[in-house]
Amino acid sequence: MNSNLESAVLGSVEGNGSAAARTGKQRVECNVCQHPIDPRNTKNMATFPCHARAFLGEEFEVWRCPICQTIHCLDYVDLDYYYSKYPFMAARLTLPWRIFYRNLSRRFIKHGLTKHHRLLDYGCANGLFVRHLRDRGYQNCHGYDPYRPPTDLGNPAILQNGPFDYILLQDVLEHVEDPRALLSELNAHLAQGGHILVGTPNARKLDLSRPDLYRNEVHVPYHLHIYTRDAVEEMGRQLKWNVVDFFDRSYHDRPWFGMNTRAVKHYQNLVDGTFDVFFDPFDLRKALTSPKFIFYGIFGYWLSFKSDMSIMFRKSD
Repeated sequence: MNSNLESAVLGSVEGNGSAAARTGKQRVECNVCQHPIDPRNTKNMATFPCHARAFLGEEFEVWRCPICQTIHCLDYVDLDYYYSKYPFMAARLTLPWRIFYRNLSRRFIKHGLTKHHRLLDYGCANGLFVRHLRDRGYQNCHGYDPYRPPTDLGNPAILQNGPFDYILLQDVLEHVEDPRALLSELNAHLAQGGHILVGTPNARKLDLSRPDLYRNEVHVPYHLHIYTRDAVEEMGRQLKWNVVDFFDRSYHDRPWFGMNTRAVKHYQNLVDGTFDVFFDPFDLRKALTSPKFIFYGIFGYWLSFKSDMSIMFRKSD
């Protein structure tokens, strides 16, 4: 990095009263095309609130690369601190999640998944998708998450069950600093001719001037980098993976009443706007007394922002 620019970056961090969990470093170079930015130039910057309930009131800057359109969270933070109260760990395998996971599993079944194949859910959090598959008879499914305890789903021995015929990388790529290193690691665990499904927000679909609509996809400070379809597909091609399918919406954007992302986002705002809402008991009265929720509950699937994407790759034989 240019020494003058580095001084400006560090100076701006030290002078803005950052929380103790912020490290004093900033991401000022795109990790896709290496384009550098000056954080003092606010043209490509936007401010998003942290919407984990434990950290309400904290805000973070994000910026969009003017060359490749990748979105980056500006500040490096102590991620262990923020993950210590991450709401997804409270998720349970309720009926809505079973509906969503059934749709996710269909994306694999479409590409040949049977009950004798080996599947790895990498970055599985508390392993709900694997539990859903096993409940449906897919006994060769395994979940691994490097941030879970080594006595649990964080045990690297789980990876020795490979090579895997199918790998799921759902809502993980945007959480890591070096996506190419992660994909290369997964390539070593993927069987020849195997499939890997990469699900992640689509940077081109996100309007950074609307944090009220896209706070879930930007998800500061947990999402470090958000990519375009072109960027993710190019990362796959570098590993000699072929794109065999593309899904332009999340697996949990369904046409069932109230189970589409527009309805869910409106309900989220009706409560307190936090990510935690998705794991709290559903407030039926609050939802059904909102005309907008009823409207989006019925029509929201067809009004989707399509702000998430999934790309199915096949590894060459």
